[in-house]
Amino acid sequence: MAMSERGKALYDKMLAARGFIYPAYELLCEVDPDLLEHYEELKNHIMKKEGPFHEKYKELFIAVASASRDPSDLEGIRNHLKKALQLGATVEEATEALECMLPPCGMTALVAGCTQLKEVIDEGY
Repeated sequence: MAMSERGKALYDKMLAARGFIYPAYELLCEVDPDLLEHYEELKNHIMKKEGPFHEKYKELFIAVASASRDPSDLEGIRNHLKKALQLGATVEEATEALECMLPPCGMTALVAGCTQLKEVIDEGY
């Protein structure tokens, strides 16, 4: 299916802002850009609003939530850890955020998160 001009503009904007885009979002840019645009507005409001947490910490929160919810979501874990580091989070901060999952979520979630963090570090984020 061909992407409309509006869908392509949204795709390009999301890719530039995130540094990645999921295949599902590409499909939504083609089929229902209205829905995705509303989602992006909400996400951007949460991530960019002024408050006690810098965006790098919000990215760490999302990475931890992704790893705890579904340790097999390697792409989601990796993308948000990478973004957090690019925004200035330290490796120590990312590691400690992931370590906080151990008591409630177990070793599987911690290993998934730390494995993705190691790969992001090795790639030079």
